[in-house]
Amino acid sequence: MTRRSHRERRVANTIEQLPWRDVVNPYGPTKVISDEQVERIIDGAFSVLEKQGMRFLEPGSRKQLARDGADVNEDTLMVRFDRNLVREKLALAPEEFGLQARNPEHNLHVGGNHVIFASVGGPAFCNDLDKGRRPGSYAEMCDYLRLIQSLNIVHQEGGGAFEAMDLPAETRHLDLYLAQHRLTDKNCQSYALGRQRTIDSIEMACIALQTDRARLMSDPALLAI
Repeated sequence: MTRRSHRERRVANTIEQLPWRDVVNPYGPTKVISDEQVERIIDGAFSVLEKQGMRFLEPGSRKQLARDGADVNEDTLMVRFDRNLVREKLALAPEEFGLQARNPEHNLHVGGNHVIFASVGGPAFCNDLDKGRRPGSYAEMCDYLRLIQSLNIVHQEGGGAFEAMDLPAETRHLDLYLAQHRLTDKNCQSYALGRQRTIDSIEMACIALQTDRARLMSDPALLAI
Protein backbone atom coordinates (compact mmCIF):
# COMPACT_ATOMS: atom_id res chain seq x y z
CA MET A 1 0.00 0.00 0.00
CA THR A 2 1.06 3.57 -0.57
CA ARG A 3 0.05 6.54 1.55
CA ARG A 4 -1.88 9.24 -0.22
CA SER A 5 -0.54 12.71 0.33
CA HIS A 6 -3.03 15.27 1.56
CA ARG A 7 -0.83 18.09 0.29
CA GLU A 8 -1.98 19.82 -2.86
CA ARG A 9 0.38 19.60 -5.80
CA ARG A 10 2.08 22.82 -6.69
CA VAL A 11 1.29 24.13 -10.15
CA ALA A 12 3.42 26.75 -11.85
CA ASN A 13 2.01 30.24 -12.33
CA THR A 14 -0.84 29.77 -9.84
CA ILE A 15 0.34 32.17 -7.13
CA GLU A 16 -2.48 34.51 -6.20
CA GLN A 17 -1.26 38.03 -5.58
CA LEU A 18 -2.54 41.58 -5.55
CA PRO A 19 -1.64 43.84 -8.46
CA TRP A 20 1.36 46.16 -8.27
CA ARG A 21 0.58 49.35 -6.37
CA ASP A 22 2.20 52.21 -4.52
CA VAL A 23 1.98 51.42 -0.79
CA VAL A 24 1.33 54.33 1.55
CA ASN A 25 1.29 53.89 5.34
CA PRO A 26 -1.84 55.65 6.70
CA TYR A 27 -0.41 55.77 10.22
CA GLY A 28 2.20 58.03 11.78
CA PRO A 29 5.51 56.67 13.10
CA THR A 30 5.50 54.92 16.46
CA LYS A 31 7.41 56.91 19.05
CA VAL A 32 9.63 54.44 20.91
CA ILE A 33 12.10 56.89 22.50
CA SER A 34 11.80 60.44 23.77
CA ASP A 35 12.94 63.58 21.94
CA GLU A 36 15.73 63.95 24.49
CA GLN A 37 16.97 60.43 23.75
CA VAL A 38 16.92 61.18 20.02
CA GLU A 39 19.05 64.28 20.60
CA ARG A 40 21.52 62.26 22.69
CA ILE A 41 21.91 59.74 19.86
CA ILE A 42 22.44 62.53 17.32
CA ASP A 43 24.95 64.27 19.58
CA GLY A 44 26.84 60.99 20.00
CA ALA A 45 26.99 60.53 16.24
CA PHE A 46 28.28 64.08 15.79
CA SER A 47 30.95 63.44 18.43
CA VAL A 48 32.17 60.33 16.58
CA LEU A 49 32.37 62.24 13.28
CA GLU A 50 34.18 65.17 14.88
CA LYS A 51 36.66 63.29 17.08
CA GLN A 52 37.12 59.87 15.47
CA GLY A 53 36.10 60.49 11.88
CA MET A 54 35.92 57.98 9.03
CA ARG A 55 38.58 56.46 6.79
CA PHE A 56 38.14 57.20 3.08
CA LEU A 57 40.30 55.07 0.79
CA GLU A 58 39.36 56.75 -2.49
CA PRO A 59 41.60 59.82 -3.18
CA GLY A 60 38.95 61.67 -5.16
CA SER A 61 36.52 61.42 -2.26
CA ARG A 62 39.05 62.91 0.13
CA LYS A 63 39.74 65.82 -2.24
CA GLN A 64 36.01 66.53 -2.55
CA LEU A 65 35.52 66.39 1.21
CA ALA A 66 38.44 68.74 1.76
CA ARG A 67 36.94 71.22 -0.71
CA ASP A 68 33.66 71.03 1.19
CA GLY A 69 35.33 71.91 4.49
CA ALA A 70 36.06 68.56 6.14
CA ASP A 71 39.33 67.95 8.03
CA VAL A 72 41.30 65.47 5.88
CA ASN A 73 44.47 63.71 7.04
CA GLU A 74 46.23 62.28 3.99
CA ASP A 75 48.65 60.26 6.13
CA THR A 76 46.00 58.28 7.97
CA LEU A 77 43.26 58.70 5.31
CA MET A 78 40.94 59.77 8.14
CA VAL A 79 38.33 62.49 7.57
CA ARG A 80 36.69 64.39 10.43
CA PHE A 81 33.47 66.36 10.08
CA ASP A 82 32.38 69.44 11.98
CA ARG A 83 28.75 69.03 13.06
CA ASN A 84 27.75 72.30 11.42
CA LEU A 85 29.11 71.01 8.11
CA VAL A 86 27.08 67.82 8.51
CA ARG A 87 23.92 69.82 9.29
CA GLU A 88 24.54 72.01 6.24
CA LYS A 89 24.83 69.01 3.91
CA LEU A 90 21.88 67.15 5.46
CA ALA A 91 19.69 70.19 4.78
CA LEU A 92 20.34 69.71 1.05
CA ALA A 93 18.70 66.29 0.97
CA PRO A 94 15.10 66.33 -0.34
CA GLU A 95 12.39 64.97 1.94
CA GLU A 96 10.84 63.11 -0.99
CA PHE A 97 12.01 62.15 -4.48
CA GLY A 98 11.23 59.75 -7.32
CA LEU A 99 13.19 56.88 -8.88
CA GLN A 100 12.69 55.86 -12.49
CA ALA A 101 12.14 52.27 -13.57
CA ARG A 102 12.42 50.85 -17.08
CA ASN A 103 8.64 50.40 -16.94
CA PRO A 104 7.18 53.80 -15.95
CA GLU A 105 4.34 52.00 -14.16
CA HIS A 106 6.98 50.75 -11.71
CA ASN A 107 8.48 54.14 -10.89
CA LEU A 108 9.01 54.66 -7.16
CA HIS A 109 8.16 57.49 -4.79
CA VAL A 110 10.66 57.68 -1.92
CA GLY A 111 9.90 59.52 1.30
CA GLY A 112 6.85 60.68 3.21
CA ASN A 113 4.64 57.77 4.23
CA HIS A 114 5.46 55.75 1.10
CA VAL A 115 6.59 52.18 1.82
CA ILE A 116 8.99 50.43 -0.57
CA PHE A 117 9.60 46.68 -0.33
CA ALA A 118 13.01 45.84 -1.81
CA SER A 119 14.72 42.51 -2.29
CA VAL A 120 17.76 41.63 -0.21
CA GLY A 121 21.19 42.67 -1.44
CA GLY A 122 24.61 41.26 -0.69
CA PRO A 123 24.28 37.88 1.10
CA ALA A 124 27.37 35.72 0.83
CA PHE A 125 25.62 32.55 -0.31
CA CYS A 126 22.71 31.29 -2.38
CA ASN A 127 20.23 29.11 -0.47
CA ASP A 128 17.06 27.17 -1.27
CA LEU A 129 15.10 24.17 0.02
CA ASP A 130 16.31 21.82 -2.72
CA LYS A 131 20.09 22.39 -2.81
CA GLY A 132 20.79 24.13 0.51
CA ARG A 133 23.44 26.78 1.04
CA ARG A 134 26.11 27.16 -1.65
CA PRO A 135 28.13 29.77 -3.59
CA GLY A 136 25.89 31.52 -6.09
CA SER A 137 26.19 31.30 -9.87
CA TYR A 138 25.17 33.69 -12.62
CA ALA A 139 22.32 31.41 -13.73
CA GLU A 140 20.93 31.29 -10.19
CA MET A 141 21.24 35.06 -9.87
CA CYS A 142 19.21 35.43 -13.06
CA ASP A 143 16.54 33.09 -11.68
CA TYR A 144 16.40 35.25 -8.56
CA LEU A 145 15.89 38.39 -10.68
CA ARG A 146 13.05 36.66 -12.54
CA LEU A 147 11.43 35.89 -9.17
CA ILE A 148 11.71 39.56 -8.17
CA GLN A 149 10.08 40.58 -11.44
CA SER A 150 7.20 38.14 -10.93
CA LEU A 151 6.27 39.25 -7.39
CA ASN A 152 4.13 42.38 -7.37
CA ILE A 153 4.79 43.12 -3.70
CA VAL A 154 8.54 43.58 -4.40
CA HIS A 155 8.94 47.15 -5.63
CA GLN A 156 12.70 47.28 -6.10
CA GLU A 157 15.68 45.01 -6.78
CA GLY A 158 18.20 45.46 -3.98
CA GLY A 159 21.56 45.65 -5.75
CA GLY A 160 22.49 42.04 -6.41
CA ALA A 161 21.30 39.09 -4.38
CA PHE A 162 24.67 37.32 -4.16
CA GLU A 163 27.97 37.18 -6.02
CA ALA A 164 28.05 35.17 -9.24
CA MET A 165 31.12 33.18 -8.25
CA ASP A 166 31.46 31.58 -11.68
CA LEU A 167 32.28 34.97 -13.24
CA PRO A 168 35.49 37.05 -12.95
CA ALA A 169 35.43 39.36 -9.92
CA GLU A 170 36.65 42.33 -11.96
CA THR A 171 33.72 42.31 -14.39
CA ARG A 172 30.85 40.41 -12.77
CA HIS A 173 29.16 43.69 -11.77
CA LEU A 174 28.64 44.38 -15.49
CA ASP A 175 26.86 41.04 -15.87
CA LEU A 176 24.70 41.92 -12.87
CA TYR A 177 23.70 45.27 -14.39
CA LEU A 178 22.92 43.63 -17.74
CA ALA A 179 20.75 40.99 -16.04
CA GLN A 180 18.97 43.65 -13.99
CA HIS A 181 17.99 45.62 -17.09
CA ARG A 182 17.08 42.57 -19.16
CA LEU A 183 15.18 40.47 -16.63
CA THR A 184 13.25 43.07 -14.65
CA ASP A 185 11.55 46.33 -15.56
CA LYS A 186 11.53 47.51 -11.94
CA ASN A 187 13.93 49.97 -10.34
CA CYS A 188 17.26 48.36 -9.42
CA GLN A 189 19.94 49.41 -6.96
CA SER A 190 23.56 49.86 -8.00
CA TYR A 191 26.47 47.69 -6.89
CA ALA A 192 28.44 50.70 -5.67
CA LEU A 193 31.66 49.05 -4.51
CA GLY A 194 34.20 51.59 -5.72
CA ARG A 195 34.21 54.40 -8.24
CA GLN A 196 34.40 52.38 -11.46
CA ARG A 197 31.55 50.02 -10.61
CA THR A 198 29.40 53.04 -9.77
CA ILE A 199 30.28 54.80 -13.04
CA ASP A 200 29.45 51.61 -14.97
CA SER A 201 26.06 51.52 -13.25
CA ILE A 202 25.33 55.10 -14.30
CA GLU A 203 26.36 54.47 -17.90
CA MET A 204 24.32 51.27 -18.25
CA ALA A 205 21.28 52.91 -16.65
CA CYS A 206 21.52 55.69 -19.23
CA ILE A 207 21.49 53.08 -22.01
CA ALA A 208 18.59 51.09 -20.52
CA LEU A 209 16.47 54.19 -19.87
CA GLN A 210 17.50 55.95 -23.09
CA THR A 211 18.64 58.99 -21.18
CA ASP A 212 21.88 60.75 -20.21
CA ARG A 213 23.66 61.88 -17.06
CA ALA A 214 22.21 65.39 -17.21
CA ARG A 215 18.64 64.06 -17.18
CA LEU A 216 19.46 61.58 -14.41
CA MET A 217 20.45 64.56 -12.26
CA SER A 218 16.89 65.93 -12.43
CA ASP A 219 15.02 62.63 -12.81
CA PRO A 220 17.07 60.05 -10.86
CA ALA A 221 16.96 56.30 -11.29
CA LEU A 222 19.81 55.00 -9.13
CA LEU A 223 20.09 54.26 -5.44
CA ALA A 224 23.07 52.57 -3.76
CA ILE A 225 24.21 51.57 -0.32
